[in-house]
Amino acid sequence: MSGQGAALADFVRHSGPLRGQALQRLAIACAATLARLHASGMSGLRLSPESVALGTRGQVLIGWHPKAGGSTAEDIQAWADLVVFAATGVQDGDRAVLPPALRIAVEQCRQSDAAARPRAVDLLRVLLGHTVATAVASVDDLLAS
Repeated sequence: MSGQGAALADFVRHSGPLRGQALQRLAIACAATLARLHASGMSGLRLSPESVALGTRGQVLIGWHPKAGGSTAEDIQAWADLVVFAATGVQDGDRAVLPPALRIAVEQCRQSDAAARPRAVDLLRVLLGHTVATAVASVDDLLAS
């Protein structure tokens, strides 16, 4: 990810955990990318603090490294782990530092029963302030609203 920005792991190590809008932007950008890739049939994406970079203009840059046999449920848990890392500086940090809505989303995505974890598009709906009961929409429609 060099040349594009700082890897999230390096950024957090040097500048400290993300808060407020920066954390929310990271969570939404990664969930939107997951939703797009899952909709196209890709999974097992190895989302991690090393595969996500924060660009020099505040953008979130994601470098995916798919692995064979990975599942969408694993990707969703990896998203939750990434958000916790971004907010705390450690993979299994104290979720109490997360804003309430983001903490609830993270807890849903970290459920031990993989089948109970939300789909990426449903996660994105929640992060954007929509309820899961909202009529089904494409990721692009959700991002446009």
